[in-house]
Amino acid sequence: MKVPRRALHTTIAVLLSLLAAGPLAHSQTRRPMTLIDQAELPRIAGAAPQLSPDGKTLAYSLSRTDWKAGRLIFQIWRQDIGGGAPVQLTFIDGGIQGGLTWSPDGKTLLFLRDGQISLLPADGGEPRVLTKHATNVSAPSWSPDGATVYFLASDPRTAEERERDRIRDDVYVVDDNFKHRQLWKIVVATGAESQVTTGDLTVTEYKLSADGSRIAMMRWPSPSALDAFRGEVWVMDASGENGRAVTNNTVQEYLIDLSPDGSQVLFLADTNERLDPYYPTTLFTVPVTGGTPQAVLSDFRYAFDLAAWAPDGKTIFASAIMGVHGELFRIDVAARRAQQLTDGEHYIPPTWSMVANAGRLVFQIDEPTRFGDVWTLPLTGEQAAPTQVTRHFDTLARDFMLPRQEKAEWKGADGVPVEGVLFYPTDYTAGQRYPLIVQLHGGPMESDKFGIGGGMTLFNVPALTGHGYFVLRPNYRGSVGYGAAFARDVVNGYFNHMATDVLLGVDALVARGLVDQDRLVLSGWSAGGTLVNKLITMTDRFKVASSGAGIANWISLYAQTDNTSFRRTWFGGTPWRKDAPFDLFWNNSPLKDVANTKTPTLFFSGDSDVRVGLAQSVEMYRALKSLHVPTQLLVGPGEPHQWGGLRHLIRKANVELEWFEKYANHRAYVWEKVPNP
Repeated sequence: MKVPRRALHTTIAVLLSLLAAGPLAHSQTRRPMTLIDQAELPRIAGAAPQLSPDGKTLAYSLSRTDWKAGRLIFQIWRQDIGGGAPVQLTFIDGGIQGGLTWSPDGKTLLFLRDGQISLLPADGGEPRVLTKHATNVSAPSWSPDGATVYFLASDPRTAEERERDRIRDDVYVVDDNFKHRQLWKIVVATGAESQVTTGDLTVTEYKLSADGSRIAMMRWPSPSALDAFRGEVWVMDASGENGRAVTNNTVQEYLIDLSPDGSQVLFLADTNERLDPYYPTTLFTVPVTGGTPQAVLSDFRYAFDLAAWAPDGKTIFASAIMGVHGELFRIDVAARRAQQLTDGEHYIPPTWSMVANAGRLVFQIDEPTRFGDVWTLPLTGEQAAPTQVTRHFDTLARDFMLPRQEKAEWKGADGVPVEGVLFYPTDYTAGQRYPLIVQLHGGPMESDKFGIGGGMTLFNVPALTGHGYFVLRPNYRGSVGYGAAFARDVVNGYFNHMATDVLLGVDALVARGLVDQDRLVLSGWSAGGTLVNKLITMTDRFKVASSGAGIANWISLYAQTDNTSFRRTWFGGTPWRKDAPFDLFWNNSPLKDVANTKTPTLFFSGDSDVRVGLAQSVEMYRALKSLHVPTQLLVGPGEPHQWGGLRHLIRKANVELEWFEKYANHRAYVWEKVPNP
């Protein structure tokens, strides 16, 4: 879409004045955030922020909320590192879909749009479509000389399949209707495409060497997550020749990176040094010639989130989850020593990158009062504190009453320390007791951290605290950031300490005089929803509960899910063997004790969820219905495991708040209306 220069400058000026006034600043009076405020808050997301090769300019994608489309629309913005106002570069209908990267000469920005690659002059202008591939492309990256762009794309439909489409023969064979994903490349100057990989394997990720001569990649037997543990790390020439697998094991490797000299591959895996399954994420290296992967750090307590080689080839930069916060580290590979570079009540998402020529890291920080601005830090470590680049969230605390956040600490039933993040009601007055919503994170090998996180419109913490609730997000047993034993507590008895960790956290807040024990609410999603399902069969102290994408029956789930590897570890095998561990599967299934349930409970599921399908929520819902316990099951059409449709999310939040207010506070709730497009 061509935009006249004068109109473009006017549009930019209006947008900048709105941003300078603060996101959604309807008045000068501070007030709690509403559900609509949260949904309309611009977010720096959709693509990882990218620093130019000379380190002088930041490119990033910023969202606006499109209620007609029911989703966030992302456009590319540019910010000079030295200061000045941010400038919007794209005004594309439908926005961009990620893939944002600078060309090696810093003159061009690459991004994805409508399933294809587009190129944009770095100082703005009309984008040029580069690829016209037969299928949608993903994961684009430049060759070091800028002459070629690599990308992944699924195989096209065959002539036979197209004929079946024509005659509307849409019957398919289960587990046999996938398309492999291959690596391709395109010459920027001519648009000539060529296929790099072939064969009966799927490429899930890849990384070019610093000189562009070799490629490391992950290849699976199929695109299905069921085959993730059968995938291996491969290395081949950039031409696609001389490919070989360099690992041979039964663990899933991911987030690979080639060392600057091309001799080693770095990767992450949820294993320990012996490659035993289900441990906090460990950082490994393996020679490109193959061999046994070696853990870079043998005694690291925390879980890695992302890692990459530094230009010197002797250092690795990494981010790690440390319980309620996440930080950046520099690792001396030879000395096997990690130096923590950042520290604070924040989380650093795994969207960071480093720019070798500029000698800087670029990353986001999610804080209690800034939800993801972009910062930089020198690779040398000479600078003690990061430098803030974007300031889109500087005025949040001025315009809105944001919840105070603090680390809450208590002990589990066995004396093990447990912690979580506690969010205060925005109208909190010392000495008064307030209702409490306990929110349970997914995973369970995850953790809740300071800040707001990417799931703000799924969990709605600012709006809930605005309605006068405390919100506790406990890092119960099974969470990461607290060592291997804490995370592996789910092995051989999934709910070993989970439930009591949560209940004792509630008791601690009651004992502190903060929480009214007669106004307790429970909610969770995915593994958190599964824990909700379990807790409502154990206690009736929660007045109302909400379970999203939760599991009812571990036995029936095993054939319904797209990922079984962790389940085999948790329960010691599959339910299909002659010596199947049925007792462990069934005794840890919430459905087993569902007859005890008295708590009014909402259930949510997406009808396109392949991880925890709709049938699991139906089992819980039907059970509560037969027991005459107030319940509803709300289904999101087309929604996967994590809901993304804005209208669906607002509906979910309104229903939850209506039930929470009715059963916990005994008062009416007025639904927030979605703005008219």
